[in-house]
Amino acid sequence: LMDQVEELLCRHHAHPVSVHTPNGILPAAVVLFVLACLFDASLLAKAAFINLLFVITALPFVIYTGVLEWKRKYNRAMTRIFQIKIFAAAVTSVTCAIAIIWYLFDPGVIHTYRAWVFLFINALMLAAAGAAGHIGGKLVFKD
Repeated sequence: LMDQVEELLCRHHAHPVSVHTPNGILPAAVVLFVLACLFDASLLAKAAFINLLFVITALPFVIYTGVLEWKRKYNRAMTRIFQIKIFAAAVTSVTCAIAIIWYLFDPGVIHTYRAWVFLFINALMLAAAGAAGHIGGKLVFKD
């Protein structure tokens, strides 16, 4: 049964479809955090936080389908491209978790002197997700 499910996930391109969730939501979350910091707007920070919750919820499926594609389509080739993609996925996941936990314990972080560190973590998360997506696009479209 699991083989059939995995075959369906690959045949219907579950990874490239599912990756649009974090790669679409992360820029909005980071922009909202920056705006919240610039305009001292806690409501925007809450909206950004909620966006991160959607991202952290989607990431396990995105990573699972990515590993599945790597196993089935690329025969587990451990090339530099895949090492970078795996590293980028890990950085995205860890920084997302850090940002969520930090915000949970200190929702006013955007109004403190530590806001720049918090924003840097979010920017790093966005850059890692963007890098993984860019490399994935290169793999698929070969240009």
